[in-house]
Amino acid sequence: MILVSVVIFYSRNVITPILTVYFKDALNLSYSQVGYIYSLYLLVMFATDVFTGGIADKYGRRKILTLGMLLYGLSMALIGASHGFLACALAYGLAALGSSLLSGTLQAWYFTEIKAQNLKRDEAKKTYGLLRSINSANSLLIGIITATIVAFVGMRSVFYAAAVLNLVGVFLVVLLLNENWGTREKGVLTIVREGVSLVLRSPILRYLFIADMLFTLPHLHFLYAWQLYFTGVLGFKMETLGPLYSLKSAMGILAGFLILWIGRRKEKSHALLFKISISLMLLSYLLFAGVRTKITGVLALALYSLGEAVYFTGYTLLINEFVPNEYRSTIISTRMSVSASVGAVFYALIGRLVDFSGLAGSFVLMVPVFVLLALVYMRVLE
Repeated sequence: MILVSVVIFYSRNVITPILTVYFKDALNLSYSQVGYIYSLYLLVMFATDVFTGGIADKYGRRKILTLGMLLYGLSMALIGASHGFLACALAYGLAALGSSLLSGTLQAWYFTEIKAQNLKRDEAKKTYGLLRSINSANSLLIGIITATIVAFVGMRSVFYAAAVLNLVGVFLVVLLLNENWGTREKGVLTIVREGVSLVLRSPILRYLFIADMLFTLPHLHFLYAWQLYFTGVLGFKMETLGPLYSLKSAMGILAGFLILWIGRRKEKSHALLFKISISLMLLSYLLFAGVRTKITGVLALALYSLGEAVYFTGYTLLINEFVPNEYRSTIISTRMSVSASVGAVFYALIGRLVDFSGLAGSFVLMVPVFVLLALVYMRVLE
């Protein structure tokens, strides 16, 4: 599972450092057209994610994981060959469909396998923490790999490389992963309806869905604002964004080791994960908003990155404790579909929020969200 996850990580992220630049400069798209492409991606995810989860629960997670990687790989090749807005938009929409098939499938396979192997909670934490550390370490290499490909063979070749990596991932999935669910008699819509009904009936799952919607706001805000904050508010040069991104990745590695340590605790380890993660992110946002010096900016970036990495792992482990195996892909995909809808609305408003409050002031607007998030987890973990 770790090997497959690493290959998927590279196949999905090798395009990240140049994606917007490729759309804007290589394809000569306008800023509005780039925005439309990103919006299309979120809308496709929102419309399909819950149903692709139901398909995985019915027909098998290995099958759907394989299909998702094939579609995503095909989309990368098509984007690499695109020469205009319409072709690129259609190809990126296909990438969103591939992502939708992948989104809840690998995670569902992993946690179902954990229960099948009767692994204890602390063992699951250690394994998942190790995986997070490995992928964070890989983030340090992504920029170097992408820059090397661009320097020698051009930006389009990055997308062809992503397509090849997805094909490698398909072979690994077929060869290494067993099928741990599928061949159910119920129809896909029935599985989806029952999975959503289960969320609505379960107080803990409802709270965790609310928490995910809340966390989507600062998560997307940070993605939108941190680079602009460092270059605009703090006066960093553009060239420093690469090393700062490496700092973010290094904090992910540290988070993995922190999670491994916390995983050794037999009791209340979930509560400790969320206390640490939310406190770190809240402190970082207060620093971003209130202290505008370069050293505190770098410190705030490190604190946020560490807190977010711990949070993502804690949330993933916690929600999977309450999701039945037979509806795991459906419920995880439903969560991602809901988050995509919140994200689409938030991205439509975030520019106006920044115009209203200023870039530094927008960090202040997110502080109440962290307080609400803490209150939700106090309710869940009481």
